[in-house]
Amino acid sequence: MSKIQTGRNLPLASAIGLILISLVIASLFINKYAFVILALASLLLAAREIVTQWSKTKNVSASFPLVALSILAMTVSSVLYGVTGLILSFVGSFMVNGIYSFIARKQSSFRSIFGISLFIFSYLGIFGSLAMLMLRVEDGAGRVFLFIAITALSDTGGYLTGILIGKHRIAPNISPKKSYEGLVGSIVFASLFAGLIGPKFVDIQFSEGILIGFVLAICGTVGDLFESSIKRKLGIKDFSSLIPGHGGMFDRLDSLAPNALMSFLLFGLFLGFN
Repeated sequence: MSKIQTGRNLPLASAIGLILISLVIASLFINKYAFVILALASLLLAAREIVTQWSKTKNVSASFPLVALSILAMTVSSVLYGVTGLILSFVGSFMVNGIYSFIARKQSSFRSIFGISLFIFSYLGIFGSLAMLMLRVEDGAGRVFLFIAITALSDTGGYLTGILIGKHRIAPNISPKKSYEGLVGSIVFASLFAGLIGPKFVDIQFSEGILIGFVLAICGTVGDLFESSIKRKLGIKDFSSLIPGHGGMFDRLDSLAPNALMSFLLFGLFLGFN
């Protein structure tokens, strides 16, 4: 089987990636609230892309204002009131979007409208909220930085290894370019970074960092495949062309979403949730 190649413009994608990660680092360690604003902007852009693509390809129109309000409420409530705020805002979002879907059922079925609305504000809203819950603790900036940096290193390791030696596809019908060799590269990059660099930002041991890196590499790959399956369902290559060399905002959040949950749980297990 021939080597798996990608169609990404590597120099452009790398430059854009460095700029994005620099913004994240600056916002986290200079002003946490700047990170909150940056995260919210990213989540809302991703939500807009999903709503737009679903409307174009499936003729199912969720209410972007309501979905955006739901994500905003869940994220901000998590910053201000923690888990209680997240739960209450999620319940409120569930009810409000359900009412809208019932009223708009003549445009499409209630199940279709509510289903896509629920997916968007749950997937993106909970992802953002978990990042904010990590940010609330004393070493929160370090936890969030590591969660994002480990995911980025995992993506980079998988991409480079896949280009160099990738031959055996994981799920060719979903993501033809994703290889087992690339997955090994993701695990190695993420685990070494988390084990060696993680203890410099938060109070974890080398072995704990290795475990965190391993889990995030696996879950990030699953998130990537999940997002690819959605694109296959919609018949699109990217959710938008917003970010040169990368695609849309949702295309960049694919690995981060599941890793937010795993990071919240693992850092909480090793360091405490408060």
